[in-house]
Amino acid sequence: FSLLAGGWPCGEWTRARREKGGGGRMKKKGGMDADQEGLDRTELESIKRVFERLDRKNDGKICRDEISQQFEILGYRPKKHTDYGTSEVVDMIWEVDEDCDGMIDWENFIQLYVRCRKDKSGCEPKRLFNLIEFMINDKDGSGTINEDEVMEVLYHRYGKEAMQKMTDEVFKNDRDGDKELDFQDFLAIVNAGMHQQAASNGGGANSPIKRKK
Repeated sequence: FSLLAGGWPCGEWTRARREKGGGGRMKKKGGMDADQEGLDRTELESIKRVFERLDRKNDGKICRDEISQQFEILGYRPKKHTDYGTSEVVDMIWEVDEDCDGMIDWENFIQLYVRCRKDKSGCEPKRLFNLIEFMINDKDGSGTINEDEVMEVLYHRYGKEAMQKMTDEVFKNDRDGDKELDFQDFLAIVNAGMHQQAASNGGGANSPIKRKK
């Protein structure tokens, strides 16, 4: 099977981390997945639409080529080599691929989303989650999201105070006044927020927000 750095099988380090923190997948009576608690119908439908957009082969699973194709559409160039000795796209799949088949099924997809939405520690892997959130808000597939949509993402992740501070910093020098962000702009904002979150939890340092050119 595939291994991550340090000898962890794909998906295994994610399971181990959740077990240590008391997390993990549970089933409610009637077969309902408890990991979907807290999602309303509209949000669940939005996540499903993103899954279907990524699943271009319509086989119920998302592979590395499909993720790479979406990144190409968004103008984002993932790393070809990471610290794990694989590509960034492969790393993203390994972070959530619990059955180690090299693909992401709906169950993996929705569980990742819910865990990241609830995560206040900053420990959950968020590279795929960042893509999902961007695509949820990029409803027309234009490759950009607006100020209100960015603020909603930041509010859910970091709270009202951090949201206002971060959005003010990003948009104060928006020369064209359109207040639209592409995927790379979006990543710069949320990654800066993750650094700030880590710093407030006693680890890491703040990272400057790159403003839209």
